[in-house]
Formats: sequence, structure tokens, C-alpha cells
Amino acid sequence: MKKFNADYFSRMLFKGRKQTSLAILLTILALACSTTLYLPKENPLISKDDLVAMKNGRTLYISKCGSCHTLFLPEKYISQDWKTEVEKMSSKVHLTDREKEEILRYVTKNDSSLFHKPNNQNQKMQ
Repeated sequence: MKKFNADYFSRMLFKGRKQTSLAILLTILALACSTTLYLPKENPLISKDDLVAMKNGRTLYISKCGSCHTLFLPEKYISQDWKTEVEKMSSKVHLTDREKEEILRYVTKNDSSLFHKPNNQNQKMQ
């Protein structure tokens, strides 16, 4: 059995194919990180439509956000921080409004305060 030679492997990997190699490396890194990200599961508090949106959001988060930088664990930031960050970054990867919402539903674990406007009629000053 041949012994693994890291030098030989790295020379072959990067010889004349730097862009392809970098893309492969980034994909491997994104996939490695994606295994630590939670996967939304059925829950009586989450509608089926929201669950589908959250699963799509996870896929988008991995593919779109992970294509440029390391992925952050959703629980690392509060919902409002995620909303600000997704809005800021969305133009860089050309996210549609629906894709932004699905990513937000995933990273904020469907925090309803981000998606429903409060009813101001019931909040009168006294």
C-alpha cells in the first residue's frame, strides 16, 4: 500500500488549476460546516409552509452564503443582527426577496417578530 504524500497531493491539486482547486476546497469547507448546522424538523408550532421555507433557507444559506465565506452558526447572533446582515449581503449574491426571507426563516429559527408587523391599532398611548 502506498503511503500518502501531502506534498505530492498539494502539488497535483494546485498545479495549473488554481481556480478549480480553490472552488473544490471552498465547496468541501462549506459542506463540512453544513453538517454542524441544524436541520429544521417537524414541530407542532411550525406550519408545513414555514418548515419548507426553513429547509430551503438552509440550502440557500449553505450554497449562497457559503460560496463567499465561512458559515456562522445561526444561534451565534440574534434575529435582528441576522436581518441586518442578510439584507446587507443579499446584493452581493443577488438574492430575491423570497430567498432572503427563506434564509432569514432558517437562521432565525422562524422568529415571527421579523415577518409580521405589529398591529399598531391595539397599542394606543394612554
